[in-house]
Amino acid sequence: MPARKKKRPSAKRAPAKRKSKTTRRKPRAGAKDNSNPLAELRRQAQTVIKQLQTVGWQRINAIERQIEGLNRQRQALVNELSSVVRGVGGVARGGTTGTRRAAASTGRRGGRARVDWDKVYTKLPRGSFQAGDVRRLVPGVAGGTLSQRLTAWVKAKKLRRTGSRRGTRYTRI
Repeated sequence: MPARKKKRPSAKRAPAKRKSKTTRRKPRAGAKDNSNPLAELRRQAQTVIKQLQTVGWQRINAIERQIEGLNRQRQALVNELSSVVRGVGGVARGGTTGTRRAAASTGRRGGRARVDWDKVYTKLPRGSFQAGDVRRLVPGVAGGTLSQRLTAWVKAKKLRRTGSRRGTRYTRI
């Protein structure tokens, strides 16, 4: 047979204290507790923080609007400068002036004249010169095309490279 558990003697409790007749009521949900100064300070701090947040967001929005306006002005100036550099008559509407729009307005889309490189070669100086000097003779040619032509002339033994890689100079043979 299983052994029975012995009951423990119950601990004696101290006699309950009497409640005073004046019980404090809980404040209603919407009512303010004016008796607690810390709670009042907390409420005031929260209202001040909310006001500061709204003022801060208003200032941030105003600054962002100013930045957007300045960016629009900057973009307009960039467009104007690029149109002057490219030789386009005016500023294009509705955004940036792309190469297609600039080429279309100047009438130079795809209809470029071929460069007669033999004539360019005859105009080269007898002494030492750099690629920039050749560029002045044919200003509309892309840098890669010019480099290819100079390399072809070197391979054909029409030119000789002299100097370092950075400041490469050429001499006509």
